[in-house]
Amino acid sequence: MLSKDEFDEALLKAHKLHLGLYCRVANKLGVSASYVTRVAGGERSDLKIRRALVHELRKIQSRLR
Repeated sequence: MLSKDEFDEALLKAHKLHLGLYCRVANKLGVSASYVTRVAGGERSDLKIRRALVHELRKIQSRLR
């Protein structure tokens, strides 16, 4: 079991890995980050962007293990 300090550090590490997620996906697919944000939030539907987001999130998840 993690101590409170270790848990806090893990949360900060996870947060840092998420920074720029929408921009990375937007740059990769040639769209605006605001559009990616709307897709992620469910305001727009775009399967290609959704798949790219899931792919990036899985990469982040694998780094946290």
